[in-house]
Amino acid sequence: MPAPAGRGRRDLARKFGWTSLASIVQMLAGLASVIILTRFLLPSDYGLYGIALMAIAAGEVLTGGVLSSPVEQKADISRADLNSAFWANTGLALACAAVTLPVAALVSGSLGYAEAMPVIAAACGLMLITAFGIVPESLLRRRQQFRLLSKVSMVAALTGLAAAIGLALMGVGVWSLIGLEVVRRTILVASSFAFARWLPDGGLDAGSIRAALPFVSGMLAANALGRVDRLAPQVAATVFFGPEGLGLLSVATRIADQIQSFVAQPVGAMALPVLSDAAREPVRFHALMTDAWRAIAITSFPMLAGFAAIAPLLVPMAVGSAFASVGLISAITLLANLRVVASKVNIAATQAAGKSLTASASIAVSVVTHILMLLVLAPLGVIAIAAASLLRGWITWPFAAWFVKATTGFGMLRQASILVPPIAASLVMGGAVYALSAALQPHLPPVGALVILIATGVVIYAAALWLLDPWVREAAQSGNIQKMWAKRGK
Repeated sequence: MPAPAGRGRRDLARKFGWTSLASIVQMLAGLASVIILTRFLLPSDYGLYGIALMAIAAGEVLTGGVLSSPVEQKADISRADLNSAFWANTGLALACAAVTLPVAALVSGSLGYAEAMPVIAAACGLMLITAFGIVPESLLRRRQQFRLLSKVSMVAALTGLAAAIGLALMGVGVWSLIGLEVVRRTILVASSFAFARWLPDGGLDAGSIRAALPFVSGMLAANALGRVDRLAPQVAATVFFGPEGLGLLSVATRIADQIQSFVAQPVGAMALPVLSDAAREPVRFHALMTDAWRAIAITSFPMLAGFAAIAPLLVPMAVGSAFASVGLISAITLLANLRVVASKVNIAATQAAGKSLTASASIAVSVVTHILMLLVLAPLGVIAIAAASLLRGWITWPFAAWFVKATTGFGMLRQASILVPPIAASLVMGGAVYALSAALQPHLPPVGALVILIATGVVIYAAALWLLDPWVREAAQSGNIQKMWAKRGK
């Protein structure tokens, strides 16, 4: 019997709470790592780490969860499916490491970055750790054990941070970043096996692999395009400005990613398994899409716009003089992430509907636009590289909306009615806070200015959202938010 949409909403709200808590802890741990480690590391250290991550990018696309995605998406899953996904993922990770090391040695030596090779070798180890634990983690997501996953991710983030700080105090430079990831990923993998209560008990099954190929191929295309999209600005920064330029971009991106993960991960982590569970019930499916978009739009958009408005003031205070220039880069990247967080629901919805190749087509339009923008803007500086990502996102947003309509039947005007009012209110608030920040800085200490800016932003956003979003006015006037969620979801 189909589950009522209301029950789906209550389940979604409970899971959202736990993933939100985990996101808060991970964001604080991630920001703390940037704030503390930038006191001990140089931009070139972050540049070397960035080069290592670029070297394993192709391997992580293949082994970072694509082969286990049917575990979350399929209605029925067998032990043969689980075993095949595990061994295929592990074998691919070993093959990718075996190919990456000699190719990276040749390329890094010819480009004059031979000092990156030990870091690249360590990054290959990180790829292997993650690949080993993907299947049991996917099994926990399939069971929608988000509370457990949230607790594990919080412990892993905090323990990894402690390890990185200890290594930084020892003066090991870039290896503190590697140490953070080794500890964090090892805890995640060990916990996934322990709590999933699953171990491989068979080998590869040709039938399972063949059955999974249509869905996996679409997921692979989407992941590969997404990784190309992410690598493009990093490659541009390295080509035009060397490891230092890449280091500055990496720190700015790291800050923006922590905030973006905090505001988007609660919905993003649950989107595919939750929507897949409802994919065969169109009314419930569209209701959950509505709830996911609205949750992101009303809560995430103002956070991103608000952080972007205060980043030029806040970030230089946090990271020290060597990285002071990343404040404006972080602000621009955060504004670009407004599109990123909304697209998490777009992509998950099309994949849940079994249209993963269509999701890839939408991402391909975005990637091509991004590369064209970078070709024009990248030589102008690292800030211009960040601006290319921002412009690409806004230019291609209508295309993404059309793809969602084509694959799920969720109309473009209906999407706009959910997303446009909160994003407009967020931009109004962000512009006002940025203008006020410039006025306050000469007269107040930074901490005092931040308190006023945050309080002002909250008031302006609430007022703007009330004026611009009819759903918010109706919900507030009715005094029954739960009833409004149900009404608007139909």
